[in-house]
Amino acid sequence: MVRLFHWGSVALLPLCWFTAEQGMMEWHMTCAYLLMVLLMVRLLWGFIGTTTARFNHFVRRPGAVLHYLFNWHAHERPYFGHNPAGGYMVVVMMLLLMAQVMTGLFATDDILAEGPLSSSVSGALAGTMTSLHHWFFDLIVVTVLMHLCAIVFYRINGVNLVEAMITGYGMTAGGRRSNAVAPICWLVPLVLVGGTVLYWLILPLW
Repeated sequence: MVRLFHWGSVALLPLCWFTAEQGMMEWHMTCAYLLMVLLMVRLLWGFIGTTTARFNHFVRRPGAVLHYLFNWHAHERPYFGHNPAGGYMVVVMMLLLMAQVMTGLFATDDILAEGPLSSSVSGALAGTMTSLHHWFFDLIVVTVLMHLCAIVFYRINGVNLVEAMITGYGMTAGGRRSNAVAPICWLVPLVLVGGTVLYWLILPLW
């Protein structure tokens, strides 16, 4: 599920941007709804999922993050899952995606398209949500660039962060480990949430 969310976001975010830039608002909203499905299931998985997917596993105290940042070179990849700094990056990215999706539900361009909840608020509030929707996307781009820089930095220093997100295996102090589960475990919430969004949001859109 973690890898599905990661690579799904990698694919859907550029598609959301491209379809919006081209005025393909039905496709833009469809991609956004699919991203919302992945985000909702990932949030749920953060509480009931596998060990490394749970928030209480990788969200550590600020002191632990500072200690890691000042002493990262002394670590021999002992972390099973995200390191303390990487855990906070996951939280920041998920919060930004949540904000992006939520503001998009209320956004409107007053011409071609409007979010499904835009008519339930005043025009002024819908305009504010639209501005925030654009602003949060800019923040997401900055965060993605920081993430890519971190990947390159670690790779130069001998740590391949991409491998674990492709294969599901990672190198730790205890050797090569995986925390994979049977697909049925995360397919159930994915189908339930995806089916709900498909019925209430995507099908009416088309």
